[in-house]
Amino acid sequence: MKLFKLFIALFFCALSSTAFAQKLAEPILLWPDGAPGATGTSDEDKPAVIPFIPDAAKRNGAAILVVPGGGFTIRAVDHEGVLVAQWLKAHGITAFLLRYRLRPLYNSKDWLADGQRAMQYIRAHAAEYHIAADRVGAVGFSAGSTLIADIALNNTPAQANATDPLDKQSSKPNFIILSYGSTRIPANVDAAALATYPPTFMYGTVEDRGSQTGMLDMYTRLYRANVPVEAHFFRNGIHGTGFGLGDPILGQWTTLLHNWLTEGGFLTPKPQIQLDGVVKLDGKPLLDGMVILTPMDNKNAPEVTVFIRNTGTGELGRFSVPKNQGPVEGKYKVEVRQDATRWASNSREPLMIAMTEKQNRGTLTDADRKEWGEYLRKRNLSPSIDNQRVYSHKHPKDKNNYIVDIKNGKEILIEVFNK
Repeated sequence: MKLFKLFIALFFCALSSTAFAQKLAEPILLWPDGAPGATGTSDEDKPAVIPFIPDAAKRNGAAILVVPGGGFTIRAVDHEGVLVAQWLKAHGITAFLLRYRLRPLYNSKDWLADGQRAMQYIRAHAAEYHIAADRVGAVGFSAGSTLIADIALNNTPAQANATDPLDKQSSKPNFIILSYGSTRIPANVDAAALATYPPTFMYGTVEDRGSQTGMLDMYTRLYRANVPVEAHFFRNGIHGTGFGLGDPILGQWTTLLHNWLTEGGFLTPKPQIQLDGVVKLDGKPLLDGMVILTPMDNKNAPEVTVFIRNTGTGELGRFSVPKNQGPVEGKYKVEVRQDATRWASNSREPLMIAMTEKQNRGTLTDADRKEWGEYLRKRNLSPSIDNQRVYSHKHPKDKNNYIVDIKNGKEILIEVFNK
């Protein structure tokens, strides 16, 4: 009887494992006729991708190549591969899990070629997978992070006259996501070359010192080259956390990542646009606060927050949002938040401007300090508000949300009232 129960348990375990394996698509060879430089015929000699395709109702047209780590000696294909691809799929992003070649059978030029070829494959089959060829990114973990950073630096340009359809596509990612990789940008790569580096999101932990040093170096290099880069370094967490799904702290980084993808316009086919306008409260310019614009008819469109600090010298209440931080065309819900009723600006007061300039030049005299001090004593720097005030309707008694229709090249006027 015990043997029979054991047999049944093993049978269902095997059945369950088989059923799980059947949930994944078959690997697609990147070189069906054999990879260049292949030295054998096993799976480890055949670079491939496994697609993870979202339901049509969720699909947003973005695609991401998933590259697990493993020191180029193994591939951590489960928690840095399958689980990541499934998360992306659940969020409407078509994912492709990369099977790249490893040492000692191969070397860096081979796995770099595998990554480049995978990016070309995704773009060449964009219509088939219902994705946008200009919204194809890559995410890598540890060694995989190094690999996609190398892909971004070593672009295979599109060859219009190539006979191979894949060679007609560029291998450069439109954005990359680097996870606890010890990547360092070579010293001979200057700021001018880095200026074309794709927008980059970085994640790591301080505890993982082995990779953190390289990531800090890379962040600094990208920052100095004015590359759009965002980094989140958590205090605790060992090397190899993957997406940290279920971790109450590290697991938040996927939310931060999704916000970054949304704000960058990578999850919508509509292009981001510059937005200019003025915000008023009770007919007067908002002096200090923010405007939050939430998309109404496109959940994948970027949400936009405009900070009103009136630190410039232009019209009070006026704002301008650059294209790379802007909305897309469409309807947005408006929320205005007031942070102060009086703005104690240093950059709008003529005397403050003059004194600050003298101080920076080292020409401030005793008479200047006296004049400045007397001016300070006369200023009212006491609190002007008891709490943040929120206006989600144009008028307090309105039943409907305050909606604006944003059009390219058209300024908007946002007005809210206390009564």
